[in-house]
This record gives sequence, structure tokens and C-alpha cells, in this order.
Amino acid sequence: MREVSGVGAVSIEYSHFSVGEHWERGFERRESEPNFQTDEEVIVVPGQIVVTSRVQEHTAPVVLAVNDQLDEAPGPAWTLVASVDYQPVYKGRMAAFDTMNGPAQPARASVEVFGQRVEPAEPFMALDPSRTYRAQVWSQGRSDSRERFNAAIERTEWGVHEGFEAYVIVFVPSGTQEPPAPSEAGSRRERMARTSGKPPLNMR
Repeated sequence: MREVSGVGAVSIEYSHFSVGEHWERGFERRESEPNFQTDEEVIVVPGQIVVTSRVQEHTAPVVLAVNDQLDEAPGPAWTLVASVDYQPVYKGRMAAFDTMNGPAQPARASVEVFGQRVEPAEPFMALDPSRTYRAQVWSQGRSDSRERFNAAIERTEWGVHEGFEAYVIVFVPSGTQEPPAPSEAGSRRERMARTSGKPPLNMR
């Protein structure tokens, strides 16, 4: 069984973009800064997958999918970048995000994925929060995207920001977990006491 989102356009800056979960009211925010000093092409932190690009600044089509087949390419032109483990931390509502500007907008053109023409729409996919996943990042154009971008700059084509890379992020169920639950209701004093064993100094 396979589910495919619409194709969005992520605005990439500083050579990366993310696919992450929407925070849900009642849940404690799981925020962590990715370590960009690593050589990993895909970085996982709680609540998001960060994909590094070979081009510093451009716009790329992105499609999200859920598939029950591991290592199944979205098509003959797609190359596997990396496989990583991911587990939902909220309710599993995933979206592709621009580097700086929030959720990606619909792309301007369709993309062929898994033998079907995927039309422009916000790239959104609902994962089952009771499952864990193997996330596979597939790409087109990545192998020589930096070289093509640099060649465009040398030709002073400064307005060229598209056509260098495209991505499909496929989530394959790999196991089960206890579904994440909202934080227990209570005062800030009670929450601090539960997490640290005692309330903060100004509340004792």
C-alpha cells in the first residue's frame, strides 16, 4: 500500500531544508538543533529530518510518501541519498519546510513518482504515531547539482534558482511504539516538580 502527497517547492537556503512534524497543542515541544558539522547527508533530530543540499540557495520540488516496500525507488531516475530511522514525537503530521519561511508551498509543475503524475499541492503526509519508520531520501539531479549551479553563476545567470535537485522522502513502517501523548495537565510548579524532582526556587 502506498500514499503520496502533492509536490511542493521548498525554498532552500544555507544548503538544507527539513521535513518535520507539526507541533500539537498539549504536547511538550521537542526542539533540538541539528549538528551541521557532521558529514551526514541526512540528519535526524526529534520531530524532524534535515536534508542537506549540494546547492547553497535554490528551490527544489519535494514529495512525501508512505510505502510498505523498503528500498523501492520512486522511479528509474531517482537515486537513494540516505536511509534513517524516524519515530513520531507528536501525532505524525509531517510536512516539508522551507529553510526560513515555514511550510513549503505547492510547486509550479507536476513530478512523476511511483509511476504516477503527482500534481502541485502542499507536501503533507500523516504518519501513524504508533509506528516507527525507516525514512528514505531519494533525489534527482543531486550528483552534479553543485557543478551545474556554479556553471550558471559563471554565466551570470543569477536568476536561475530551480532545476538543480528534486526530492522524494519515503516513510516505510519498521516497527511499533507507544503513541506519544500530550503532557499531563497541571501548573508550571507541578510540571517542574515532575521533571526535575522539585519545583523551581521561586516557587518553593
